[in-house]
Amino acid sequence: MRHRLTIFLAAGATILAMPAPAQQAGAPAAKSASSDDIMKKAVNQPGTNWQVYGPNQKAKALNDTGVPGGQVIRVTVSAKGTNAWDVGSSSPIQKPIAAGDTILVAMYLRAPELKDGETASIPYIGANGVAAPYENLLGNGVTISRDWKLYYASGKATKDLPGGSMRATAHLAANKQVIDLGPVFVLDFGQNYDPAKLPKN
Repeated sequence: MRHRLTIFLAAGATILAMPAPAQQAGAPAAKSASSDDIMKKAVNQPGTNWQVYGPNQKAKALNDTGVPGGQVIRVTVSAKGTNAWDVGSSSPIQKPIAAGDTILVAMYLRAPELKDGETASIPYIGANGVAAPYENLLGNGVTISRDWKLYYASGKATKDLPGGSMRATAHLAANKQVIDLGPVFVLDFGQNYDPAKLPKN
């Protein structure tokens, strides 16, 4: 069974991706109170505002109806890096995070050139600092396939973090590979939230 947050995130991404004129013209778009509530927890601007960095890579924007909003960034890594973080993608976290807050990073990923049954390893998805020493807020590795799926990293902030000091991140240089990045969400569930309630990979 799909975790209910996964369903709400997909609904919320679709709502947020709608162009303003379409939202204002005619009747308002139908949306659930639950997806609204989830989007209010966002401390980033959900979407595909990825910045790709590092050598031996090319990135381009594509349209893809397989993800909410229909926009993705395709990153072609032409050579394995010395470190997995030599090529990566990041997306800013604009709002502050308080010590003790439970944070969830959720991002759509796939490796489109894999064959059925093949997988690719992404050693790190999560959130870290925007400047050296790139302090880790939370993160874990994931194994992805050729199909779109939401992947998660979660944890608790150990100190107050100003807005703009952190970013959602994926390290992509573990192999020569092609990775598609879809919408990314960073949600703050506040104090006293049980991380066990959050979706897992």
